[in-house]
Amino acid sequence: MISPHKLIFLLVLTTAVYAETKIDKYTGTATDLKTGKLIYTEEHEARYVDNVNVGSTITYRDGMKNVIGKKEITFVNSSSLVSFRREDYRFGTVESAELLLPGVRLAKKEGFLSEQKEKIISAVTPMAIDAGLNNLVRNSWNTLIQGENVTFNLAVPSQLDYYEFRVKKEREEIIQNRRTIVVRFESDHWFVRVFVDPVIVWYDFETRRAVRYEGISNIYNENGKSYIVRVTFDKPGP
Repeated sequence: MISPHKLIFLLVLTTAVYAETKIDKYTGTATDLKTGKLIYTEEHEARYVDNVNVGSTITYRDGMKNVIGKKEITFVNSSSLVSFRREDYRFGTVESAELLLPGVRLAKKEGFLSEQKEKIISAVTPMAIDAGLNNLVRNSWNTLIQGENVTFNLAVPSQLDYYEFRVKKEREEIIQNRRTIVVRFESDHWFVRVFVDPVIVWYDFETRRAVRYEGISNIYNENGKSYIVRVTFDKPGP
């Protein structure tokens, strides 16, 4: 008779043998939204198991191709909840989110000499974290295509809190010879929308992956302010 421990090992081994794994690489070029000046590039290495993105590593480089930061992302199936850690090597800033379920630990470090601050928040559903926004769009694709708004809570490590947001389809557009839907992420409160610009993302209709992004960046300048960028991917990205 096979022992329980050996049976579990055989099941894991069998799953590993039959699981299809692959690495997808693509690059995003971030330019200043107003001037068009190159600010940085994003080199993405996305890991897939059975066509599900389970993790990604993003390497940020400045205009001289120097590495200025890195982000590690861990996905949970196709959920909009992710764990991630982003570090800027120039200024020592760190932002992260760790899924504890049912809570989320948000953390930030504002510089080399700063102490890390953190807070555990409730995962008030529906909630999205960082790159989980792309899964939120894919999971809500049919609703968005029909022109309906999707509301959710966005966890923001830099603020150690979450905020009510919404996403909606604005239009369809052909870019880079691809049919895309253009969606707008914005606060769900009108008085916040007066002061905070929306984020606009173009999603390839066939792959449902982003090909262009316009809005606030998670990379900061020397004054600690987020760049406002256009990121264009060389092929369907995150």
